[in-house]
Order: sequence, then C-alpha cells, then structure tokens
Amino acid sequence: MTDMQVLIWLFPLLFMFHDFEEIIFMRAWIGKNKSNLSERFPVLSKKLLPHFENMTTSAFALGVAEEFILISIITIVSYMTNWYSLWIGSFIAFTLHLLIHCFQALIVRKYIPVIVTSVICLPICIYIIKQIIQIASLNTIILYSILCFIIMVINLFVIHKVMAIFSKWIVRYEHQSK
Repeated sequence: MTDMQVLIWLFPLLFMFHDFEEIIFMRAWIGKNKSNLSERFPVLSKKLLPHFENMTTSAFALGVAEEFILISIITIVSYMTNWYSLWIGSFIAFTLHLLIHCFQALIVRKYIPVIVTSVICLPICIYIIKQIIQIASLNTIILYSILCFIIMVINLFVIHKVMAIFSKWIVRYEHQSK
C-alpha cells in the first residue's frame, strides 16, 4: 500500500470529525447568536437566519450524510483505481472550506460551530497537500481543485434546498397523530 493509499482514508475521517462539531452545535449557536448576527450583518442575516432557524438537526445531518457518501465514494474509487485527481480536487476544496470557516470566525469575532475542528484539521490537511504536490502535476491539482470547488458550491446550494424540504417534512411527521 502506498502512502497516498493510506492518506486518502483520512479525508472521510477529517470530514466527519469536522462536521460533527457543526451538527452538534449549529442550532444552539444560531439561537444564541441571532440577535448579534442580525445587528452586525443585517442583509446576510435576513436571507440566512430564517433558513438555519427552520432547519432541524436531522435535516442538517441528512445534508452531512449526503456529502459524506460522496466523499466516501470518491475515496473508495480513488483507492481501487489508483486515480487520485478527483480525490485531490475534492480534498483541496474541503481544505479551502476549512479556511473559509476560519475567515468566518475572524469576521464574526467569536466561536462559530466549525472553528475548533477547522483549526485542528488544517495542519493535517496541509501535510496531506504537501504529499499531493509530490505525486500530482500542478495543472491537475489546479484544474481538479477548481472543478471540485464549483461542484461543492453547487452541491451545497442543492443540498440546502433538500434540507429545507426535509425539515418541513420531519416536523410534520413528528406532529402527526399516532
């Protein structure tokens, strides 16, 4: 087994470690910080807060599960075929996602429910990216990173729509008579 075949398995683990923090703390954090967010970021809050306030934890976990399944499939295919380009792009997009969370925390100037695991995961991701640079061409890294970041943004948009629908459904299901 090559070093890369071992390292690729860290991606699904890092993803879930990071997203557990988000699943566990998001609803409570939104409830606790909505006034502050509305005052400091009125335009953004007007659009995003209702979405996150109405989202159930189970709907959020559904979105995380969808992303985990995609990451797992990419990892398994990469492992089985020794073709790492899509995995590399996805992993770098994930690492950029962690950096975005760090900037979010700097902008909000307080704990956000992704910052602890982002800070823990980033050094590991940087180490893995150093290994990636040794096995992949710069053109491959750039092309697949851009492609995967675009796919990630589109997927996030779609899955948040699905999560909103699922939230409404799960609330109705919960309140149905037995």
